[in-house]
Amino acid sequence: MSTHEFDGPAAAVQHATNGAGSWRSAAHAQQSATPDHSDWYAITGEITDTLRCLATLASVFAQQINAYGDGRVLRDDAGADPAVRLVDARAFAYELRAHLDAADYVANRFWSEISHIAVEVSR
Repeated sequence: MSTHEFDGPAAAVQHATNGAGSWRSAAHAQQSATPDHSDWYAITGEITDTLRCLATLASVFAQQINAYGDGRVLRDDAGADPAVRLVDARAFAYELRAHLDAADYVANRFWSEISHIAVEVSR
């Protein structure tokens, strides 16, 4: 069963695809860039915002699992009980949230440390 509409992927799927592509492009561009303080600061700020959004999304998934089977027949491709899989999936969604929160803390610390650096261009 597909979750896609006839007109294409759902808005959330399209936004996630665009976001992943943008982060891939940012990583590629930064690899060949000359380190620049203002770029680091700006990108790290976006990383912290992105991690917070991803953590929120993980929580949304964990909450949506509660009603995942409402009005639908669920099957497991390996023959396991779908209800058990959903319990495990919910636990992993909450664990993902915790790891994203921890990554956000570290990214925010990096962002904070960068913010204390003053850069003067030498001539």
